[in-house]
Amino acid sequence: MKMRHGQAALYLILVLVALTVLILMNTSAFLAVRAKNHAMNAGDAAALASARKQAELLNEIGRLNLRHAEAEWAHNWEEARDIVEKQQRIAFLGPLQCLREANEAARRNGAKASPEMSKILSRHVQDIRNFYITNPELFPEPWDGAWEEYARELSSIASEGIFAGCDNIEFLNAVECFPLSSKSFYSLIEGEAWCKLVVAGWTDLLNLDLNNLPPATKMEVPSVVNSEICSLHLEAKVLPPMDPGDLEDFNALLIRNGAVFPEYHDPNAIDDRPDDDISRIYFFYDQSRWNSWSDLISSAKLPLIGTVKPVFNVRGCFSIFRVYEDIPQLLADRKRLGTWNAAAKPFGTIETSSGRSIVTHEEAKGLVLPAYEAVRLVPIAIADGGNDRSTADGHWLSHVRDHIPLLYLNGASSLLPTCRYCASLLKWNNPEYRSRVSQWIDKNAESCRRPSPSGPGPTGGTSYAH
Repeated sequence: MKMRHGQAALYLILVLVALTVLILMNTSAFLAVRAKNHAMNAGDAAALASARKQAELLNEIGRLNLRHAEAEWAHNWEEARDIVEKQQRIAFLGPLQCLREANEAARRNGAKASPEMSKILSRHVQDIRNFYITNPELFPEPWDGAWEEYARELSSIASEGIFAGCDNIEFLNAVECFPLSSKSFYSLIEGEAWCKLVVAGWTDLLNLDLNNLPPATKMEVPSVVNSEICSLHLEAKVLPPMDPGDLEDFNALLIRNGAVFPEYHDPNAIDDRPDDDISRIYFFYDQSRWNSWSDLISSAKLPLIGTVKPVFNVRGCFSIFRVYEDIPQLLADRKRLGTWNAAAKPFGTIETSSGRSIVTHEEAKGLVLPAYEAVRLVPIAIADGGNDRSTADGHWLSHVRDHIPLLYLNGASSLLPTCRYCASLLKWNNPEYRSRVSQWIDKNAESCRRPSPSGPGPTGGTSYAH
């Protein structure tokens, strides 16, 4: 059968159109994947750079703890005071360098500056100068002028542009009002993931009335030791009294990890220092932070089952960072804003009486020691005990800082439907909606199970760290 005139040309045009579409799709896919890889590389690099700096700071504080013990052994109180003052500055100001180095790592890996994240830090600098400095009884300084130094350094970093935002900032002026300040609660509503509501033990929230809220709690700040950003989670306190046997074991631990005590020690030398003298202070791990994941699991504070490998079974300090990237959309002349979050932390070992051991609060007798030799990416979902502060998310912070206080003052009528988080609360505040949720839970709760942390594969773990 002969082909009609022009039919071949028509087929050729159709083939060319199909090839053109295919090429455009491949090009768009390539650009989207490249943009995502930029974000992944920048986020991972930022978290690792910050964690490396945290390790350096912990090691330096640990070395100074050993020098402090040596100075006290020699009754050199003046040197001991100088050492403590150095440690105060390292714990308070040092972690700001984690933020600086994270941003430099993200910039080198192709991240773009985020005006939103710069705005977050600039607003906090204003809070420090307007509230922290003017209310020393609420926000005590570790030394005179500390908050102004802190504000200047933070302002300097913000002025250079923020390429990676710290997602676990612990603002001292934050107000906790569960569940309104928990991002997970809003995720449950948006995704209607009611099994997660059961697993988390939050079914009591079915009775939540936004016009009759439980009181919000202000963070207690008896003393300031740590930076709010990339906190090392340490405590500065006097070495507790010890009986001779415990003191001998303690000194042996220090010697095994690098302390060199003078051969001569006068046991009759008089220690006339006041009990609260600064020279008596050492830097310890905050036990509420430097405990194990197993403790959280066994106390039901972390909704997981299974076992955690010993090398990972220690919490402590974390670096959690977020980067933004414009992601091209397939066959569309526009982009969407994508994000990548990454978390990392320092890991280390110390010399104990039974050999080399993973550093924990118990093994180190609570004292910070120079122990950190590695950093690793860790799962973002459980970093820092599963807290979801999202402090590099401007929309979330606006809701927490601006909308929730209005909710407490004026009730549900003050919520803004244009805010996605406010919209979730308005949805939840409908008694009929909560009744349907309750009926679903009554029927399906028994089938809800806690996910195992072991992940895929016989050895556990996940194929990625975020």
